[in-house]
Amino acid sequence: MGVKKLVIIVNKMDDCKWAQARFEEIQSKLTPFLNATGYADEDLIWIPIAGLTGENIKEPLNKANWYKGKPLLEVLDDIKIGEDRDAGGPLRIPILDKMKDKDLIVHGKVESGTIRLGDKLAIMPSGNLAQVLALFDGKNQVVKYATPGENVQIKINVADDDLIQKGFVLCKREFRMPVTDIWEAEVDILDLLEYKPIISKGYTCYMHIHTFGDEVVIKDIVSSTETSDKGEVTIK
Repeated sequence: MGVKKLVIIVNKMDDCKWAQARFEEIQSKLTPFLNATGYADEDLIWIPIAGLTGENIKEPLNKANWYKGKPLLEVLDDIKIGEDRDAGGPLRIPILDKMKDKDLIVHGKVESGTIRLGDKLAIMPSGNLAQVLALFDGKNQVVKYATPGENVQIKINVADDDLIQKGFVLCKREFRMPVTDIWEAEVDILDLLEYKPIISKGYTCYMHIHTFGDEVVIKDIVSSTETSDKGEVTIK
């Protein structure tokens, strides 16, 4: 799902008087499960806190000398996001919602590229045209541009409001997103319906991508892998 780092908060540490043994016990029991889901030890950040008293959330912890890390908010601030996203790449903004006031405003998140005031856009997959009249960031402040990872509100002009739906993607007119009925995807199977317990060629299901949803049919299974509880991968 694109999540590369996990911050695991161990709460109510004040109940056990910040015992290191209890913290490490929780760590040792959860780590194998998280490893099996694809996260290596270096992708896991463990933080002991006491939510009721706010300890180790904003201010450094002084009740457990064994914890050498930073408080929760500092850890979150230090995590780098969007480093693998290309601000100079083709513009891709999946539409999360739209609102009609005096003008039409669409809400979305910049996944790739950079959007600027005045940009001429294409709404995919329909190919209808639009232009950026104003840009607002996640705090509803006016901005001149937005880069990958930023939530934006975009005031646009378009011939018909019905031409824009949730799940459509905003692109630059000269670098439009390809449109296809067949594609290859990598999926993780978490659970299956009781009456359809096996995925095979011809399997029908409903696909959700961002806010877009549609029925799909599996045309073929190219390959499959299985990860054991010990993190061992078997290619089938």
